[in-house]
Amino acid sequence: MRNRAAGAVDGSGPVGAPWSVRTPARPSRRPTLEIYEHGELLDVLVASALSGRLLRGARRQVREGRSTGLAWGRLAGDGSVPAVAFTAGRLRPRWRAAEVAVVGQEFWFAWTPDRLAGVQLRHPDGSTERLRPTRAH
Repeated sequence: MRNRAAGAVDGSGPVGAPWSVRTPARPSRRPTLEIYEHGELLDVLVASALSGRLLRGARRQVREGRSTGLAWGRLAGDGSVPAVAFTAGRLRPRWRAAEVAVVGQEFWFAWTPDRLAGVQLRHPDGSTERLRPTRAH
């Protein structure tokens, strides 16, 4: 199934190629966020109170010598924006804070123009989640 990311939140701006994010044009009972990679649907997030996980996914890409990375997920139950950090190293990781963009009142994404080896998210209570990104095709 090939699905174009028409109506992207910002298909060419801070997310950049090969990724875009969008919210469906038709409002539904539950807010949703769609993540696209090269114009194909990669993930769909649906607002839910069932999961305490805030970090949903991460992808990385190296193309023509340039590295980029993307991470996305849900906002905390109280609506607060999580602290997200990226690292480029695996042996001695140095975490650097990521700029987080909020989409709607339920979701977030963060993007880096640098090499991405890992993502760390800090919950409001201080607990953390970590994820290694998968490679974009």
